Order: sequence, then C-alpha cells, then structure tokens
Amino acid sequence: MNAVVEKALTRVLGVDMTDATPVVVAGVVAGRLRGLLPVPLMVALARLRAWVGWRNEGVRADARRQMAFLLEHSDPSADIEAAARRYVYRQALRGELRWHPSLTTDLRFEGLEHLEKAVAHGKGVVFNWMHHGHVEATAKPLADAGFHMRQVGAEKLFGALPAWLRQHLKIAAMGGSVMISAARGSQGLLEELQAGHTLSIAVDVPGRTPMRLLGRDVIGSFGAPRFAIATGAPVVIMTSELEHPDDVRPLMRIHPPLWAEDYAGPQELLEAMLEVHEPYLRQWPELYDIPLSHWGLPPEGES
Repeated sequence: MNAVVEKALTRVLGVDMTDATPVVVAGVVAGRLRGLLPVPLMVALARLRAWVGWRNEGVRADARRQMAFLLEHSDPSADIEAAARRYVYRQALRGELRWHPSLTTDLRFEGLEHLEKAVAHGKGVVFNWMHHGHVEATAKPLADAGFHMRQVGAEKLFGALPAWLRQHLKIAAMGGSVMISAARGSQGLLEELQAGHTLSIAVDVPGRTPMRLLGRDVIGSFGAPRFAIATGAPVVIMTSELEHPDDVRPLMRIHPPLWAEDYAGPQELLEAMLEVHEPYLRQWPELYDIPLSHWGLPPEGES
C-alpha cells in the first residue's frame, strides 16, 4: 500500500493507517461499523460475545487463570468462577467500547483536586495506574479538565499494529496527550519530569523487580517510584471501580499524592503504591485487562 492510499485511508477512517495490510483495513472498517451501533445494541452485542465465548473451554480456562492470579491468595473466599464470567463479559465490552470513542472517553472522575495539588507542587507528577478499567480513555477527559499527560508506551506501540490496537492508540491520544516511547530510556523520562510535565506511567509492565502483589511474588517495573524519588515528583495514583455491576464504564478515582520525601527510597514508595492499588484489584478483578500479561512470575520454587 503506497503512502497516498495510506494517507487517504487515515483521513477517511480516522485511524493511522501507516503500514496497514488489507486485513488491518478490513478490521478498522468493521470496527467503524460496530461503532455505529446504539449503546443498548452495543451492550447486547458484548453480552452475546461473552455468552458465545464462555461456551469455549479455552476461553473459560483462561478467564479462570486470570482471575485466580488476582484472587486465589488475596481473597481465598472469592468465587473465581463468577469473577471469570464477569471478566469474559468485561473483555467483550472493552472490545466494543473502543469503537465508540465519544462514549468510552465520557468518564466520571473523583478526586481531581489531588492531581491539581500535585501539579502545583512544581516538580512534575508521576501519574500512576494499572491496566485496570479503561485507562486508555482517560487522557481526553483529563485534558478537558486541564491536565495534559506525557504517556509512556511500550516500544511495540510505535510500529505496524493490528486494527484494534490502532484504535486503542487513537483513543489514548485524544485530547492532545503526547505519547512517549519507553525506548527513550530512564534519562529521557526523567527529563520529562524535570521539565515539570505529568508523566503517565503504569506499574504493571514488564521489568526485573521482584515485588509482592495480592499475596504472591511477581516481577514488575521499578520505574515509577524510582523516577519519583530521583526528581522529588509526587506520585498520584488512578484506580477504577464500578458503582453498579451493570455500569458500562467505570468510575475513575484519583488518590491523594504520595510525596517522595516521605519515603526512604523507591522500594518503600513502591510498596505504598501497590497498597493503594490492591483493594480495587480485589473488589473489581473483572476490570483488569489480561492481568497475567502484565506481570512476570519468578521461576517455580523461587520466592
């Protein structure tokens, strides 16, 4: 596909079609058509997809593994089967919502005053979250509220992508949010904070740091707390929750800043950050997007 065609498709479809294959084009077109569905029909389609998916043993087994990862040590009394059913529905709904950008970005926030206080501190802000809820849809409403993000993304997000991921990035960039590749390295990300920017960065990304999460040993990333301690930037955490089980979109909660100077080092700050996240993962595990894909596990027999 030549550059002229790619440019024309980008303009018509509203999604970056650079290096798009015919399969990607077809996927985006199909997604745009799904995006024309009224909300009740979209929800009905997600429920149908979840019902069909649950009839597949592979889907059921994967959903149980994902929910057991979150719940089996942190909440032994939890009904993992029920959580797995909810998870399959939420994943189907996630797949439909991304093609309704004006709906998925129409999120309600509580606690924005905490982010305002951290920004006023003048040392940049480490805005921390997990892949729990519709975090990709938060940049636009935050920008509308006056909070502009520098979003850190994995290097793989800057190459040739499937249709759904192109749409995902379109939503993440709405509101003028600036995407920054993690390939810039620690120094490049530190410079963003030193310039006073709000650096939006997940804690549940591949890394080499052993930590405890939900009663189990995992391997994650040390970047967010390390950047905060190095620059003196406060950490502001965003979590997701459901006010009602049938809510289409979650409520996004902004928590009070964690001030870097209150912690002896990044390890103590990391533990405090995970302590904020954990109750929301336990109570609404179905909102977590493929949790096992975001954490490493130590070799069997190691702790």
